[in-house]
Amino acid sequence: MDGDIAIFQRSDFDYVENGKVVVIEKVGEEEGLGAWALKKLVIERPRSSHRTEYENEIDWDDPVIVLHSYNPRVSPRRLDPSGQYRVHGIFLRSLRRHDASFVDSDWIRCIATGEE
Repeated sequence: MDGDIAIFQRSDFDYVENGKVVVIEKVGEEEGLGAWALKKLVIERPRSSHRTEYENEIDWDDPVIVLHSYNPRVSPRRLDPSGQYRVHGIFLRSLRRHDASFVDSDWIRCIATGEE
């Protein structure tokens, strides 16, 4: 809903699960010039590879990843495997504005460390 507060897990991700809603950036030519979006990430074909008898990974294929919008007028978009995209967060939940209270982070730190 309009005005809701969205909560995301932000971290470096080695792997994102299929079907998660993510904050994704299409990287621009220069730092800070990329486009950010909130999309559902769908892995249509996972990364695949074969191993030699010596356990070396060979013949690997990039995964097929598609971003789906919640706007029905926006068509799903297949990601280019060249790595022009970065996941910056995974959506955890949303809160209605009236159900949330913001507090100062220094206050939380003091309570957590017992330095009231």
